[in-house]
Amino acid sequence: MLYTVDRIEENIAVLYDEEENQTDIPVCELPENVKESDILRFDAENNEYIIEIEQTAQVKSDLEERLKKLLIK
Repeated sequence: MLYTVDRIEENIAVLYDEEENQTDIPVCELPENVKESDILRFDAENNEYIIEIEQTAQVKSDLEERLKKLLIK
């Protein structure tokens, strides 16, 4: 399952899954370089979250394009 990091509040990361369900995870359980808006995948075999770098980049690119279109109009 994939999760989006919505925000980080103190030591808790607020994640949303693909169905918009919220999960709060201690930041110490996530990769040390995790940031807001990163896309994460939970690897159950290794019991860890992994940043999906390509998907994160694609989502950010899509959002930038949408913003540009809104600003041009």
